[in-house]
Amino acid sequence: MKPVRIALIGCGGIGMSAHVPAMLRLPGAVKLVATADVRREAAERAASIFGADAYTDYRQAIERKDVDMVLLATPEFCHRVQTEAAAAAGKHVLSEKPMATTLQDADRMIEACKVAGVKLMVAHSRRFTTRYQEVRKAIDQGEVGVVRIVRENERRSRPVPGREGYWSPGHWTSDPNVAVGAILTNAIHETDLIRWFTGLRPSRIYAEHKVTQKGGVVPDFISFMVEFAGGALGQAEVSNCLPEGCPFFHQFEVYGTRGYIKSKDADQLGLVRFDEGAARFPDAYHTLLHFQDAYTLELSLFVQAVIEDLPVPLPAEEARAALLLALAAARSASTGRPVDVAAFERGYA
Repeated sequence: MKPVRIALIGCGGIGMSAHVPAMLRLPGAVKLVATADVRREAAERAASIFGADAYTDYRQAIERKDVDMVLLATPEFCHRVQTEAAAAAGKHVLSEKPMATTLQDADRMIEACKVAGVKLMVAHSRRFTTRYQEVRKAIDQGEVGVVRIVRENERRSRPVPGREGYWSPGHWTSDPNVAVGAILTNAIHETDLIRWFTGLRPSRIYAEHKVTQKGGVVPDFISFMVEFAGGALGQAEVSNCLPEGCPFFHQFEVYGTRGYIKSKDADQLGLVRFDEGAARFPDAYHTLLHFQDAYTLELSLFVQAVIEDLPVPLPAEEARAALLLALAAARSASTGRPVDVAAFERGYA
C-alpha cells in the first residue's frame, strides 16, 4: 500500500521531539511531503530530514494535492483555523493537544471535519503509553473494583535562562493574550486521564493556580479536585516551576473498592499493585512514561484508521470533554469558587 502522505504544520519543540521521530519509526507507512512553520529555518530543518518541501504559510502545505493528512504541532490557539483549512481541503487531521482554547472552537473543528467527511483526532499521547493502557486494562478486568479516587501529579523545571521554553520571556506560553496557563499546556493530560479512568461524568471542580515566575502573568502551577457523579474523586497537581535541571516527574495513583495501582517515575518501577490482600512490585521499566513509543503508536493507529476507513482510536469528543473540564478548572481558579461543570458547559456559548 502507498504510504499516507503528511504535511507537518509546526516544527518546534513537540514537532521535532515527538512527531518527526514517530514518522521516522514508520517507514513505508507514512511519508512527510511538506512542512510549515512561521520560522523558515524551522520548517526547512524538519523538511530536510525527509527531503520534503518547506513553507512559511501553512495553507500552501495543506492545499497540496499530494497531502493525505495534516499533523498539527502548533499552539492550541491555532488549531481551529488550521483544522478548518485542512478539512476544507479534504485532508484528515491529527492535532496536538489541547484541542483548542475554547469549546466554541472545539465544536467548530468537529463540525468542519464531519461536514468534509475527514477524520479528526487530538493527540492525547498519554492514552497510548503502556503505563496507562495497563492501568485501563486492570480497571476493566475489575482488579481494583469500583474506582473511587484517581490522582496524578506532574512536575517540570522552569526554563533555563537564555533558552526558549515554556514560560520563558517571549514564548507564547507566557503571553496572556493566547495562553490559558498550565491547565491547558500540561494539565489537559490530567483532565483527560482522570475522566478516562473513572469512566464517570464530572459534576464539580475546584482549582487554585499560581504564577511563580518573576515578572510572569500566566499561571505555571495548578492544583485541582474533581467530584464525579457517583462520588468518585479526581485530583491533580501540575507544576512548571521546579528548579532548573530538575527531571520531569509523574506520579499516578488509582484507588478502588478492591485495591489500588500506583506508579512513580523516580522509583524506576512500572506499576505497583495491591489487590485482595497482596501487593506486587514488578520491575517493569517498560511501563514508565516513554513518550516516544506513545507518539509512534498514536500516529500508526491514526494512519491505520485513514487507510482502512476505521473510527479513530480516540474520538474528538473525548478531547472536547477534557477541554471542558480544563476550562472549568481555569474558571474555578480565577474566581476562587467551585464550578458546576454541566452549568459551565451550558453557559459557554
